[in-house]
Amino acid sequence: MPSLIRNAKRSVKELKSEINDLRKTTANIDSSVCNLDDVIASLRSSTSTQEEKIEKLQEIKEEVEDFIDDVVEIDEEAAEAINQSKDDFYDDYYYLKPDSEKSGWEKFKDGCKKVGEWCKEHWKVIVTVVLVVAAVVCLFIPGVNAAVAGLAFGKLILDLAAGVLIGAVIGGTIGGVIGAISPNSTFLEGLENGAFGGAVGGLITGGLGGVVSSFTGAELTLAQSMLVGGGGDAITSIITDLGDIAFKGDNISFSTIVCNALFSFGTGALFSGLSGKLGELLPIKIRGLNKGRDSWKFTWNYELANVGRNRISLKAIFKGIGAKFIDDLWDNTIEIFKGGTGEGWESYKKAVSA
Repeated sequence: MPSLIRNAKRSVKELKSEINDLRKTTANIDSSVCNLDDVIASLRSSTSTQEEKIEKLQEIKEEVEDFIDDVVEIDEEAAEAINQSKDDFYDDYYYLKPDSEKSGWEKFKDGCKKVGEWCKEHWKVIVTVVLVVAAVVCLFIPGVNAAVAGLAFGKLILDLAAGVLIGAVIGGTIGGVIGAISPNSTFLEGLENGAFGGAVGGLITGGLGGVVSSFTGAELTLAQSMLVGGGGDAITSIITDLGDIAFKGDNISFSTIVCNALFSFGTGALFSGLSGKLGELLPIKIRGLNKGRDSWKFTWNYELANVGRNRISLKAIFKGIGAKFIDDLWDNTIEIFKGGTGEGWESYKKAVSA
């Protein structure tokens, strides 16, 4: 709009200039040709008219510019108010803010938040990985295994490390399969829960068994195995519930924690007794593997006994894990039924809570 007014003013000024030139030209015209007074009067009238137009156009230009300034100021104030309202809204409902309007710092914080939420939701994975890595370091890093074995409870630690690896693999496999066929779970959920339960359960059960056998000076009896198995599962259940409360923020009552622990103790003791009984009736002793002086088990125990004089070889460690797996084969087989029982218990709790 202002540009149109400027163009009009320029045209009027040019017309006024041409009229003035015409007035000067008419001064040289012979009076006999035409009445110069009339022409000059007419030109003066035209000049005055054009000057009035210029003044009017100037007034209009100023008024338009003032109007535009007012509109711009109002628009800026409105935009500022809208942006402030939008910022206030996103402060209260940040999850509705589109990514296109987020700053780089906000996107970075969102990424960190998502990582934190994943860690809280899958804390069992983190614990399982830490235990497995620690077990691998203790068993398979040359020099570390020998240093660990030389400690006061070094042999027990290496035995527990093997139990953690076996428990994580067996528990994760069985848990994944059960989770895949269960309507209330998935393969990944079963894998996560099974690997965690196997690793932690193997660590705690092995530790309790080692403590009991060190006091008695003999292998565990059937009753002791049942108590150790039940106690290990009960402690694992309590750790699981407390972890879900601390990390995931689950609302688990004290009575529920106790019920879960009692159920786990009962199933752990029952299946430990069953596997122990099967081991008595149908002992799995395979020459060369877990039976005889040339067996994997003998090689493992021999290198542990002579750790101060010789370095434990990786070959002996693999043999020890293999022999332990065979010794615990009935326990590992029973884990299938124990895992199914645990899934049934979870389904029952979900049905009751619903």
